[in-house]
Amino acid sequence: MNPDFDHNMIDIADDTVVYASTTELISVIGQREIWKLWWPDLNLEVYGDRGEKGLRWTITGALVGSSEIWLEPMEIETARPVTTIVHYYLRANPTQSGSSIEPRSWTHSAREQRQIHKLRERHVLAWKRTIWSLKDSLEKPN
Repeated sequence: MNPDFDHNMIDIADDTVVYASTTELISVIGQREIWKLWWPDLNLEVYGDRGEKGLRWTITGALVGSSEIWLEPMEIETARPVTTIVHYYLRANPTQSGSSIEPRSWTHSAREQRQIHKLRERHVLAWKRTIWSLKDSLEKPN
């Protein structure tokens, strides 16, 4: 890791309730083909397959770092019999121009802080669109 980094510039944690089982969720999340649709500028390599509890990845590409989806089954009183909390984490740094593995150095200027804010916001919104779409598809009434 570059000594200029004392933390991840992009550090996202999100929790979304989905009325579906961990089995249903992992059957979609575990499909390698879908990862490119969800994260088109990232390359994911599984370093932790937790079965129905989720996946952990190292990421390279536009960002370098790690990501995780952790599935937590919940037993709550709802009209739906099965509920899962989908925990999503993305901890990464932007990469240098022309590299998919070397983190970019930052001076922490106001301009760079705005760039990081926009990049973080773009990844948060992209994840929300992804999880809401998955939620909609799994929660459709039969």
